[in-house]
Amino acid sequence: MFAVDLVRWWYAKGWRVFFDEVKTKVKDTADAFSIGELLQTLFKPYRRLGTENRVGDTKLNIFLDKLVSRVVGTLSRTVLIVTGVIFIIIETIVGGVLVAIWPLVPLLPVAGVILAVLGVKL
Repeated sequence: MFAVDLVRWWYAKGWRVFFDEVKTKVKDTADAFSIGELLQTLFKPYRRLGTENRVGDTKLNIFLDKLVSRVVGTLSRTVLIVTGVIFIIIETIVGGVLVAIWPLVPLLPVAGVILAVLGVKL
């Protein structure tokens, strides 16, 4: 009865729990990179420190400061978005492969014994 319960858990609840863990990991990665927030603030200026309080700045200097700040912000956010998307794609592919292999894992000891009897060396 214990063996039947193990097989039932492995191919039903265990598989579902493993799939949910893979989904959670992908969601956590998306949350860590904050891709949605980065997209919303893509063209907002990046850390303009002290540009508002300088005396004697012309409108052209202020405009150029803001322009450079926006370009730096856009580039840095774009790099983070692309990096996050790459990590999410890799985690999704690896997780999908692991979920697909999950039902075969209990058969690995049997395959190992068969290969050992046949004299296969890895």
